Amino acid sequence: MVGLLAVWVASAAAADATDVLALQRLWSGVRDSSEQVVLSLDRGGSPWPQANDLRVRTIVAPVSAPWLAPHVLYLEEFIEDAPQEPRRQLLLQLEPAGGGAHTVRARVYSFSEPQRWMHLNNRPLLAAQLGPKDIVPAPGCDLVLSRSGDQFRGGTLGRRCLDFSAGAPRYLDYQLVISEDLYWYRRRVLRQSDGELQQEVIGFNRFEPNEARLYTCRVAWSASGAARDLKPLARLDLNEAGGHGRFVTPDGRTLEVTLHGRDWPFAVDRDALLLLLNEPAAGDSPLATAWAQMDAQQVALQLGWLEVRCGSIAPDSDELAQ
Repeated sequence: MVGLLAVWVASAAAADATDVLALQRLWSGVRDSSEQVVLSLDRGGSPWPQANDLRVRTIVAPVSAPWLAPHVLYLEEFIEDAPQEPRRQLLLQLEPAGGGAHTVRARVYSFSEPQRWMHLNNRPLLAAQLGPKDIVPAPGCDLVLSRSGDQFRGGTLGRRCLDFSAGAPRYLDYQLVISEDLYWYRRRVLRQSDGELQQEVIGFNRFEPNEARLYTCRVAWSASGAARDLKPLARLDLNEAGGHGRFVTPDGRTLEVTLHGRDWPFAVDRDALLLLLNEPAAGDSPLATAWAQMDAQQVALQLGWLEVRCGSIAPDSDELAQ
């Protein structure tokens, strides 16, 4: 029994390490996002002019900081035409979150002298000089990201990530979805006293939110093959312009779902929303398809042993359409 327990603990630790490495690989890279201000209030409560389709570049790269942790990322974010004026520079310490399967915690640090460490991703000699005195913890601002299929999703928890830039205390709610072809974030600033929303910004990469809607797809699987035994398996965010996501069933099959709308792949005159299920190892022919009208808020694929239900998400909300 002791031996079996030791093997189980070692396997769990290995799974946690795999999730950390998977997130580091997915998060690293250069992404250009189209960012939109959904809401921004000044102190008098009147809306600020909204900046539509602001282009934002986000650079994420591993850096060596063994004194901090084995897995550390540097994040730099700036308006696309102003690389010398970063609006965010962070160190992200990745580690297993504990308390939940396939969950990673990103501990957030800012820099005591941000200008000195600008473009750290391309300056390994400078990175070697980085030490504990150069970074500042951001209490309560950790990001907790859970792995679902080939995506990570999550963000800050509760009201502990405080912001005092406007005088009165406010807190930050930051949510993020990362996959091979999707980088979606939502930043909300809320008043600490009563939770009233003060600012909300969303950003997407790869597609324009005005032209391609975002859908959340919930996948359920049945071990018996009967619909009555379906259990939740994965949750994937897909855009309707060919967004796709992979997941592995408990019996070891790797499956992929793809969503097409205005980019209908077979006939350009078809006005429909198409959901495809593929098994990459079996070739290009889909296992199953489902469709709905182009303006539909939901589309579902039901096979008995597997069910995929996708509902659109409004750009300013993470609630699924009912």
